[in-house]
Amino acid sequence: MPMTTKSCETEFIVSLTVMTSLGALSIDTVLPALQQISESFGLVTGNSVQIIIGILFLGMTIGQLIYGPLSDSIGRKPVLLIGIAIFMLGSLMSVLADSFDVMLTGRFLQGFGAAALRIVPLAIVRDKYEGASMARIMSLSMSVFIMIPILAPILGQGIISIADWRAIFWCLFILSFLAAIWIWLRQPETLPSQRRNNCGLKSIQQGLSATLSNKKTCSYMIALGLLQGVFMGYIMSAEQIYREFFNVGEQFVLYFALAAASIGIASVLNARLVKYFDLEKICFYALLSMIITSGLICIINSDNSLSLMSFMIALSAIFFCFGLLMSNMNAIALKPLGHIAGLANSTISFISSCIALFIGSFIGGLFNMSVQPLMFGVLAAGMLSIIAITSVKYFPKTIDEISLANIINSEK
Repeated sequence: MPMTTKSCETEFIVSLTVMTSLGALSIDTVLPALQQISESFGLVTGNSVQIIIGILFLGMTIGQLIYGPLSDSIGRKPVLLIGIAIFMLGSLMSVLADSFDVMLTGRFLQGFGAAALRIVPLAIVRDKYEGASMARIMSLSMSVFIMIPILAPILGQGIISIADWRAIFWCLFILSFLAAIWIWLRQPETLPSQRRNNCGLKSIQQGLSATLSNKKTCSYMIALGLLQGVFMGYIMSAEQIYREFFNVGEQFVLYFALAAASIGIASVLNARLVKYFDLEKICFYALLSMIITSGLICIINSDNSLSLMSFMIALSAIFFCFGLLMSNMNAIALKPLGHIAGLANSTISFISSCIALFIGSFIGGLFNMSVQPLMFGVLAAGMLSIIAITSVKYFPKTIDEISLANIINSEK
């Protein structure tokens, strides 16, 4: 019996989620094991342990600039398989590491491989959808994907309770192998050969030019980088915040999951909201809510006496706003660049991730047994983001459509 349109869409959303989940799993399953890993390699405790997470983000950031142009040139499916192969290699290196330097090399390769699983699926979505439809698919995928940060830390905690931290990386290797088989058998190629572009330095230069010359794409790309940076700062310091500041012990994974759940709730709601409301308005009011919430917490916590309950309420509200912002901002940024979706998405993700890596490392490094650096980071990022997306109309007139037309014509 042939599959219905609805069942095909459901499988596509599940497939999209599987592809993008490996990067999140490589982050969230490791969080409960950071202390055990640092002890294995004799690391100095404190903020230095954050490098285990930060090096993966670095590999992911660098990889994002490569996979987009490559997928525009040779197709989406081969690049996905290349990325998974590199991820599997990084997982094996982490398992077999006999020194911290080898461990970090493996983590870098995991991030570099996972970049393909972040970039290419978005290009696949853009191949099939655009605008509100694209935001809806991404939100539905996010609502499934959000189960990863909810369940992954619990999975990691369970693994290290019966084995050592290396078993986590064996699990990641096996899961990536299964994902490769699924993609090989079930994922169709969405970029026909006649729509492919030449991959090279000129192509990358043209993608950068098209992206940076489009004022709306550029403004939302900056906002994405700012918000991703805050989220990265939270991920890098989350274990310390819960274990050291709030002293919750092994319950860290439960509080981490509770906060992450609000992103999933927002993503499910967003899939409906985009049918009735303008994407840019949703982003504006979500940013405004984030600014108000983080500002109130900064005031309340001026004497560093914030309770765990107050922190969780505020963080859940902020993450709810994140759930409304990420897929919508990506959809808005990519909409004018559909003819070079892979290259454009690669450029957008690379630049926003460079911004995020700097901000996330800065916020994480400021951890001082207080949540104040994180909340000030949310406040500053929210304010700068709302300035970026609302000041577009005051930018000088650009050559958005003209530059795109020139690129397309030159490629022909």
